[in-house]
Amino acid sequence: MIIETANFGKIEVPESKIIDFTEPILGFEDYQKYTIIRGLEDEPFYWLQSLDEGDLAFIMINPFQIFEDYSFNLPTKAKDKLAVKEDSVLLINTIVVIDQDTGDIRTNLKAPIIINGDNNKGAQVVLEEDYPTRFYLFKGEMVVEEKVRE
Repeated sequence: MIIETANFGKIEVPESKIIDFTEPILGFEDYQKYTIIRGLEDEPFYWLQSLDEGDLAFIMINPFQIFEDYSFNLPTKAKDKLAVKEDSVLLINTIVVIDQDTGDIRTNLKAPIIINGDNNKGAQVVLEEDYPTRFYLFKGEMVVEEKVRE
C-alpha cells in the first residue's frame, strides 16, 4: 500500500506492517488502519501514521522508558478484541502531545496504545489503574522563565 503523508511524503507500507485498530483512538473513531514509523534508533519517539488519512499521525513513546513503575492489568475486553494469548508479544506505547503555546510535552499514561505483534491488531485502552492523562515529560514554561531571569 502506498500513502501520501504530511510528515514523511509518499511511503510504501507492506501488508505485514498494517495495524488494524479494533478499538479506535479516542476522538479519531473514523480511522482504523495505521502503521508505525520509527525515528532514528536512539530516539525514544515513534510515529503512529494513519493509513486512512495521510495528514494524521501521532507521536508515541514507550512509557516504560520514562516511568519505571508503569504496570497494569490488561482488561479482559481488550484482550479479547486484540486476540491476546498467553505468549502474545504486545507493543505498548503512549501518545505524546506537544503544546504549541507552552512547549509542554506530555503523554497519556491512562490510555496506552496496545498492539498485538502477533496479529497486528491495535487498540487504545483506557486502564482501570489510576494513571494521569497528562504526565509531563517536559515543562516548556520552565525554560521560558529561566531565559527571562538570565
